[in-house]
Amino acid sequence: MKKLLLFDIDGTLLRAEDATRKAINETFSNLFNTDKSLDDLSFFAWTDLGLFREAAIKLLGRPLDDKEYSSFTKVYAERLQDHLQRCKFYLMPGVAELLPQLFAQEDILLGLETGNIESAAYLKLKKGSIDHYFKFGGFGSDSADRAELIRVGIERACAFNHNVIPEDNIYVIGDAPYDISAGKKVGVNTVAVGTGLCAQATLLAENPDFYLKDLSDISAFMRCIGLN
Repeated sequence: MKKLLLFDIDGTLLRAEDATRKAINETFSNLFNTDKSLDDLSFFAWTDLGLFREAAIKLLGRPLDDKEYSSFTKVYAERLQDHLQRCKFYLMPGVAELLPQLFAQEDILLGLETGNIESAAYLKLKKGSIDHYFKFGGFGSDSADRAELIRVGIERACAFNHNVIPEDNIYVIGDAPYDISAGKKVGVNTVAVGTGLCAQATLLAENPDFYLKDLSDISAFMRCIGLN
């Protein structure tokens, strides 16, 4: 029976220091000629869909309409790609070693559960040369609610697998409390990784099924998903 691993991106697989904030600021400036910024807006816990809506209300006093949203996401992806070339960017510990080993196993499916819109997610993964490991996922362009985008990721995985994957065989891996709470809401296993901005106690307060300080101990990760 296949095991499905759904990874968060920012803080779990990689870090792209401030690239998202700068790209959003520039996109609003370019499209709407506003000189306001989002420097005082916390990006923590948002999916992009929710973040774009909140940013528009803050900067424009209203949400984006459908046509504006389409234009916004296109320009945002262009600006993000530019900032990814200039920002401090790195893979989190163990990622470069773990992903090839997981990808090589026929009984493991790798997917994403990320607040990034799909285009932004793959730009970040490509920058880290790990995009080829992930063929599907749930994205911030699917829903503003992380539990819902996890459900979408599972549906796409089942379609990719041409078979249903039992909840007991599904793992959400993330660095933030909302990754864990959303995974538990959906009813799947959760692996908290201590490479994000939250204290260990904050992550453990969500009662993840497993906790790892990072992804560098491959044997420990394999034990979490029942393969060692």
